[in-house]
Amino acid sequence: MLTFRRSTPEGIFMCYSPMVQKSLKLLEAEFGVTSVRDSFAAYERLHETDPKKFPDFSREQIFPGHFAPVVTSGHIEPMRYGAWPSPDIDDPGRYSTYNARAENLASPFWLGCPELATGVVKVKAFLEWVLVADLLKDKKVRLAEVEEIFAAKTAARKKSAEESGKKFRPSESEKKTAKERKVTILIAPDHAEELYVPVLVSRHAPARDFKGPRGGFAIITGPAPAEITKAGHDRCPLHLTRDAALEWLKAKPLERASLKRQQEMHFKYRLSGA
Repeated sequence: MLTFRRSTPEGIFMCYSPMVQKSLKLLEAEFGVTSVRDSFAAYERLHETDPKKFPDFSREQIFPGHFAPVVTSGHIEPMRYGAWPSPDIDDPGRYSTYNARAENLASPFWLGCPELATGVVKVKAFLEWVLVADLLKDKKVRLAEVEEIFAAKTAARKKSAEESGKKFRPSESEKKTAKERKVTILIAPDHAEELYVPVLVSRHAPARDFKGPRGGFAIITGPAPAEITKAGHDRCPLHLTRDAALEWLKAKPLERASLKRQQEMHFKYRLSGA
């Protein structure tokens, strides 16, 4: 199963927003590689002309379509969060896949993807959508806390509508009870460690008129540990040991041996206002 995303934010559910390490100096020192400075300088120029499409690169939180520093076997370069699908997929410019299940890496989709490579991103935390009814079963979050977040978001939308002279209309989600809705939670390692997360890198161009770095990446995920499933989510980015991460950078894209050596990790979560 692959996670596709259209150009709209609808239906984003699996590791949709990681908090990544963006310090090139730290990444260079740890992995012993250099950054492609020209690529990062080019990104900064794109940010100046189109800050919405190319957000401030220093921001740790990214969403599908945003860019992050990806470590490869030889260097570090800015890449789009979302690997481009095989060129034979209809209208590839409208789709990308930002997650790849570890158990499905040998699928025809990835086997048919040209210029595929391996990479690593360092992740500090990540956000997930969970059903409120499932979240409450873990008894670490109170319904009143969730309702407060929903009320604040609705109030902000009403204010925005009033300021722009538009009539406020509740969304389909806002028409539901709090327990029927989904909310985001921020999941992080219990001891503030950063995760060595393996990614698949796709380098072929998605569209002729596309501006920006040509590389895109998809985070490889596996079954979630118990503390995350109790919160209502069943997937989690793979988190390798440092040695396994270095091996992954030297591996062929669909070789999965190093992916089995995960770092022992416990996670905690809290409600997110995002």
